[in-house]
Amino acid sequence: MVPSVRLAIALTAAGVALMTYGGRSIDPDKFGLDPTVVLSQEAWAGVPFTASTISAIVAVAERQRQAKLSAEPPCKPTTILWLGNSQLHFINQFQPGEHVAPFWLRKSVDCPDAFVPLGISLANASLQEHYVLAEYFWQRFHIRTLILQLCFDDLREDGLREEFAELLTPQDRQILQRNEVGSDILGRADANWKGLNRSEENSGLEGFVQKNIEDEFDARLGDLFSLWKERANLRNLLLTDLYYTRNALLGIKPTSVRKMIPPRYHRNMQAFAAILQEAQTLQIPVVAYIAPIRQDSSLPYDRSQYEAWKEQVAAMTTARGATLLNLERIIPNELWGSYHAEDLDFMHFRGKGHKLLAQALLPQVVHLEKGNN
Repeated sequence: MVPSVRLAIALTAAGVALMTYGGRSIDPDKFGLDPTVVLSQEAWAGVPFTASTISAIVAVAERQRQAKLSAEPPCKPTTILWLGNSQLHFINQFQPGEHVAPFWLRKSVDCPDAFVPLGISLANASLQEHYVLAEYFWQRFHIRTLILQLCFDDLREDGLREEFAELLTPQDRQILQRNEVGSDILGRADANWKGLNRSEENSGLEGFVQKNIEDEFDARLGDLFSLWKERANLRNLLLTDLYYTRNALLGIKPTSVRKMIPPRYHRNMQAFAAILQEAQTLQIPVVAYIAPIRQDSSLPYDRSQYEAWKEQVAAMTTARGATLLNLERIIPNELWGSYHAEDLDFMHFRGKGHKLLAQALLPQVVHLEKGNN
């Protein structure tokens, strides 16, 4: 066959494959979740107070800073920070009128108009990311109480995701560099980012004339070819398919036991210690809680590692005067979501479960607020 013909056939086949593949789209924050799992973003009097992406966190922080809380006695303006993972912002088998736990906590207090539980959550958020987010909000708000979700599975996560590059100002960086833990987190993140804003196309050319040329070239190609605009989605599709392929080849299921990764575990627990220490220094009460997890199946954790971790967390919170609640069993079996018999969702529960989580935290939050007053 003539080489030019072979090339034409290959290009045609590749084009057809790309067009077919590019016809799919995926939300990277929801991949692996049942379609009935719905993101809930809460607002009060038109002002949002929960966020589940870095860009949304920046926007919520700015809106809250602009919104001046006013309250008549005995109500006092109160802002608390609630940090968690996707359990805090997803509702399984969503029904109209349902809300996530921060909403129900706000609705349950005596002065909801003056009480703001900032629900700040990221999918698979590590304690390192929680530490950076805590510092971010402590520098911008008078936080009266910190609620911190503790999820054993997220101790396998490491570092800061790339989007944090757009969150951190020079002042935030200076704050993080004051101690060894923050400096290490920031240093390793910068090494991965190479000190650049990876969220921006062609950021590696920042400061060079070539960047303007490349940006213009990208814009023109995007106008001509839809696939060029879809490169980020194509990358997400490829990574997702590789993930599923790996799981299929290795026989990995949601019920498979996940072993700890010692270096990551150590860095996350150091970040937890830094959160507790800084909160104690700032005189911010901390309510940490072991995240709810479904109990009608064997846990996807090494049992001895999980129990040892809970003992370590208990010792650390006691040493720093923080409160620890074990809420792993508060959600009834029927309120957890499932795809089918072998594909259980251990993390996300139904709307009534969010009410139960808020009710479990409410007495401690109210008690701490009375102490603050």
